[in-house]
Amino acid sequence: MPSRSICAMRPGIFRARQRSSCLILSGLCSGTYRLNPVRSRTLPRRKYATEIEHTTAIADPSPGKERVVILGSGWAGYNLSRRLSSHSFLPIVISPRTYFVFTPLLTDAASGSLDFSSIIEPVRDPGVQLDFIQAAARSVDLKKKTVLCEATVVKSGVTETPRTHEDERRETRSKQSTQSHRLWEQGETFEVPYDKLVIAVGAVSRTFGTPGVRENAMFFKDIGDAKRVKRRLRECFELAVLPTTSAEMRRWLLHFAIVGAGPTGIELAASLRDFIHNDIMPLYPALDEIPKISLYDVAPKVLSMFDESLSRYAMDTMRSEGIDIKTSHHPRSLRWGEPGAPGPHEMDPKRCLTLTTEEEGEVGVGMCVWATGNAMPRFIRESLSKVDAFPIDSVNSHSPLLPPNANQSNWEYKKVPRTGALLVDGHLRVQLKNDAGETAVLQDVFALGDNAMPQTGAPPATAQASFQEAKWLAARLNKRDIDQTPPFSFRNLGTLAYIGNERALMQIPHSSKSGKHGHGRHGLLPEGITGRAARLVWNMAYITMSISWRNRFRVAIRWTINKLFGRDVARF
Repeated sequence: MPSRSICAMRPGIFRARQRSSCLILSGLCSGTYRLNPVRSRTLPRRKYATEIEHTTAIADPSPGKERVVILGSGWAGYNLSRRLSSHSFLPIVISPRTYFVFTPLLTDAASGSLDFSSIIEPVRDPGVQLDFIQAAARSVDLKKKTVLCEATVVKSGVTETPRTHEDERRETRSKQSTQSHRLWEQGETFEVPYDKLVIAVGAVSRTFGTPGVRENAMFFKDIGDAKRVKRRLRECFELAVLPTTSAEMRRWLLHFAIVGAGPTGIELAASLRDFIHNDIMPLYPALDEIPKISLYDVAPKVLSMFDESLSRYAMDTMRSEGIDIKTSHHPRSLRWGEPGAPGPHEMDPKRCLTLTTEEEGEVGVGMCVWATGNAMPRFIRESLSKVDAFPIDSVNSHSPLLPPNANQSNWEYKKVPRTGALLVDGHLRVQLKNDAGETAVLQDVFALGDNAMPQTGAPPATAQASFQEAKWLAARLNKRDIDQTPPFSFRNLGTLAYIGNERALMQIPHSSKSGKHGHGRHGLLPEGITGRAARLVWNMAYITMSISWRNRFRVAIRWTINKLFGRDVARF
């Protein structure tokens, strides 16, 4: 049989490819070609805030749709933006960071068990119809229904917790140097109008005003924080084996302190212990039995939100693995330099730090990770304080009857006295109060996540609670039945914590009328699962909860690779 070319055998395909090539070339020449032309003929072209000719922050291209401005890309803001109906709303997310962090696996990334890219999800997604602006909210005008924002595209420390707040700086640099440093970090400001506003900016680490913590400690809330912990751990081991390092300094450098014995502190201590014992120590045989991990907390036990038996099991297990648990310890200061060294104490990462506690005095440490409770960010504390003009059009019709002189009253945001979080009603709506003690509920401003607390019952400050709030609010907005439904109610699905050496614990929720957040007891159910069975549940739960299928596969594959070849020990 004589040979024939593929083109001769399938002339239709050849001509189709010719037409396709011509389309590509003509599109490139004219500058109008879009990738995947077949899809572009069947789907409407999507609009993004990055397009110069259009942004929903300036104009509304789809009349009849409400613009929902979401401040924050954490558990609450990210999940809400994914669940709003594209037929009724135009979501626009405003956040300093361009991604969402799957925080339960942040400790695995810090210990080298996972790549950082495996625990983040980009806010920009071709499959989701929303706009995004990388900026930080600075103030809200309730009367004009606008948010004043500052661009944060070019800014240092976007991916990590700030070492100092602007109102807490203790700079050692000259005034001129400070001004030049701040000048390039200042972004352009602009206003973004909204029809509905959702405040989900989260919380910051609470330092309790402890001297030196904000400047010298490492925090653990974002990707940049985990990267710093990962790098510093390896840095301390390399410094310890230098010929110029004394034996005493070697012990201080390899002493790693974690302040805060909640789930974050417990899991970080356990993950670092596993990493040091299984992967680091075989590379540094001369440092055998020197590394030490200490876990500090002011409470008399760890994991105070768990039952007594589970908390005791965690303490006993971690102590048997070599982690020094120091409960009822009160940190007093943190500085650079050796214990007992005279001042001034300048920052010197080539040496250790000194952590001072009321019970032990000065202790040398190579790294101090501060993983205590939450505090409100400056935007909540200061920007959302007084109300300049009362937003009469935004007041909910079900609010108490306002006095005739409401515009002359002094109004402010209603907050929780102890924490400063926004005190929202049962439907997650922001409230205002005046000098007379009267309350007004805003029908178009909502708050959820760690920066808010429902007055009908405070859920725990966990990712689980923020996710449920976002899911509930999205459903209510999509169905437009927020006034006809019962208030938000948190459903406890259980609490997990990894405690090291492939062991974990899980507190099982039990339904009871008297149990707070579903912690009541029922005689037929155990109070929790411990050991390797709980570790299996831990693995399965977090793989299932990972947002995208892409990251689910990446996490599962990386854990498998770690079993076969060990964790990543490179320092970069």
